[in-house]
Amino acid sequence: MFKVKRTVSWFLSGTLAAATIFASPLSGVGATSPVTVAQAQSVVAVPMHVTKGVQKLVKLLPELSSRYVVYGGDVDGPGVSGVVVTFAQSAAEAESSMDDAIFDGQTGELLRLKLTPKIATKPAYPTEQQAKTRALAFVAGLQGTGTGNAYQAREVYKNKDLLTVRLVRVLNNVVLDDDYDCLVSFDASGRIVWFSTFDGRLYEKVSPSSLPSPQRVISSEQVVRKWQESRPLELVYLLPIHNQSDQVEAKLAYVLKNGIITQQHTGSALDAFSGKRLVTKKTRGTNPSQTINVTGTGEKWVAQTESQARDLLRMLFRIETEKLPLSIYEANYDDSPALRYFIWGNFGEGVPDADKISRMATFPEGSSNGEQHHLLVTDAKTGELLEFSTRVNNPQWSNVKTDKKRDRIEADKLLKRLTPSGSNQIQITEDGNKRYTSIVADPLVNGIPVYGINQSVEEGMYTIRIDSWTGAWEQVSINKPASVKYPAHSQALKEQVAMTRLLQTFPLELTYIHQSDYEKDTITWKLGYDLSFRQTRSHCFCGGEFNVDDTFYVDAITGKVIVNE
Repeated sequence: MFKVKRTVSWFLSGTLAAATIFASPLSGVGATSPVTVAQAQSVVAVPMHVTKGVQKLVKLLPELSSRYVVYGGDVDGPGVSGVVVTFAQSAAEAESSMDDAIFDGQTGELLRLKLTPKIATKPAYPTEQQAKTRALAFVAGLQGTGTGNAYQAREVYKNKDLLTVRLVRVLNNVVLDDDYDCLVSFDASGRIVWFSTFDGRLYEKVSPSSLPSPQRVISSEQVVRKWQESRPLELVYLLPIHNQSDQVEAKLAYVLKNGIITQQHTGSALDAFSGKRLVTKKTRGTNPSQTINVTGTGEKWVAQTESQARDLLRMLFRIETEKLPLSIYEANYDDSPALRYFIWGNFGEGVPDADKISRMATFPEGSSNGEQHHLLVTDAKTGELLEFSTRVNNPQWSNVKTDKKRDRIEADKLLKRLTPSGSNQIQITEDGNKRYTSIVADPLVNGIPVYGINQSVEEGMYTIRIDSWTGAWEQVSINKPASVKYPAHSQALKEQVAMTRLLQTFPLELTYIHQSDYEKDTITWKLGYDLSFRQTRSHCFCGGEFNVDDTFYVDAITGKVIVNE
């Protein structure tokens, strides 16, 4: 899946009616008064616990008392899963209203609120103190009594046209990790228009007795020294995901090892008692890598026409395609170069060319075993080779012994023909299974690894996948731009300077860090020192693990801390 970065969003889990249920205006709604529901045709009534959640919200935000409620059903997305309720100005606006809230589908507790900000000719934002006081009161009203976990206003900051207050949970005078944070935002008229709680943890009860005592933690001086001794930064070259210029300029950056937002603490967090890393295993992939020298031929693999595409497959992959029908399809995507797809094979009548790309593994009825589909993807402007893949109809399972050694020899030969002329340092990681061999290859420049932003560990700058039974190419992809300008290694700040800049921006902070055991449905608490960076939005990790987490990094030339969240 991948980092992406990804925007805060939620997705309908099924096809829902735009306006399934309308509630009458909520004027006069109190803590115990029911919401009157007017149903259209045959629909399911608003669950009672959700109704109670709506009533609590209206009590806190009286402006919603005159709205019509539209119950939309289930939603699912990064950091929030529940049911959505829309607040419309009138029944006629039920389908177009952008004001909505997400409630827990089981408890009715508010998880997220989004109201349309008002444009004010004369902005009337609350003062910082007013914003903190109102945000704390709003969250206290949502929590109700009995939770017993106090929140504190950590910071107030301007985000576009909104004034946002971050609230953190504090126990034993120690903050909990940012999964327990809440964000409350005000528009220019002073209205509360946004609220979010990560994973609904606002309502989770945490007993102080379940937490380690902070009395015997190591001193702040000791932890800074141990943090620096652990050398948590790695110097890398970062390449942009998409770039339509002829030459790409790499960024020289110090990135944090072992991730930032993919777990409840950063990869540099230390145990508050021992000073040892909380991360006990390597998280960037599981297979060992090796560095090899590849003498590249510098060949240019370009295909802009049918004949060039057929020649490329024959010369590079030893595949003949003259007897297969060919479709050529071009597509433009946002913020990325236009692509040209050369698609060989029989897909059946009436299949649009655009659909053939996603149906590479689908063969029409009556196809014989062993029939093949081939896909060659090139840059539509330059013709540069980007990807090649093959799919076989009903591949015959075999008991023959796989030949991994042959696969590696063939992969090394191919790398020579794909890499620039001369000596190239390549970091190789072997993956796959009994059936397939997967080679992930990333270049080293001046001994520094080169990674694409949001590049997954399964996909290197060069990725080669081979059928270990037959030795046939399964997939080959190239993510490395043809021309890259690399800043000189000598321009980089010293590692010690980069660590100092990062600590100045995000000082180490004593933090309670929760670790979930999903199988046992239990939470274990650790007391650690971690960088004081706290996320501002929920993230989705459905796209796989990334080589580099660039949520923040230190520019190795300027020393500036870059935050990309």
